[in-house]
Amino acid sequence: MSISLLQLEKLWPDPAAPSCQVKSFGEVLRSEMGEPAWRQLQQDIISRFNVYVSEDKALTFTGKMQWVYCSPIGSIIAKVIKPFSILPDLCAREADFTFDIGLHDGEISKQRGYELGKQQFIFKSLFKNSPRLHEEFNGGIGMYLKLLVKRGSLLFRDKGYFFRIKSWRLSLPRWLTVGYFDLLHRNIDEQRFQIIIRVVHPLFGTLFYQRGEFERRLD
Repeated sequence: MSISLLQLEKLWPDPAAPSCQVKSFGEVLRSEMGEPAWRQLQQDIISRFNVYVSEDKALTFTGKMQWVYCSPIGSIIAKVIKPFSILPDLCAREADFTFDIGLHDGEISKQRGYELGKQQFIFKSLFKNSPRLHEEFNGGIGMYLKLLVKRGSLLFRDKGYFFRIKSWRLSLPRWLTVGYFDLLHRNIDEQRFQIIIRVVHPLFGTLFYQRGEFERRLD
């Protein structure tokens, strides 16, 4: 495949972080967005993410994915990439959902769990802003991200996908990926918020759509 379609980006390994290090998801977002954009977010969203996590203490949200949609073509794609555990390959309504934000080896870690009837779907990722903001899933698949503020809500938008091999990242052409990814975090009130996820392929249209409402679990 020609180098015009696949770009290699050398990313040096990040320095090891002490296992006792603590940080908040909000710190990473604020650093990436900049102070002016960060202050445009609805205050409940800022407070929600300004909670420190550690290797032993995660920030947990629970609720229901009211709608988990996967198109026929999306289902095929999800089955092909199943070893990477990124997207469920079926549709569901009112699915119990758990979302954990924690710390792993000094980096922000995220875990999502869906209860899809008799099936459970779990996927994990690491969220980093060095050397540029990206989220990496199982097996080295990941995506670069851009953060936007939409009427006080927080929008995560992909800026392209990659496949990591050791300290190298291979940028993937759009047509070889699941498509354009958007995740909107919209506030409802101090405790509750809504998540809307949409994945749209340039050729096949909407492959995945998810919508749910959640709140923080206090142990």
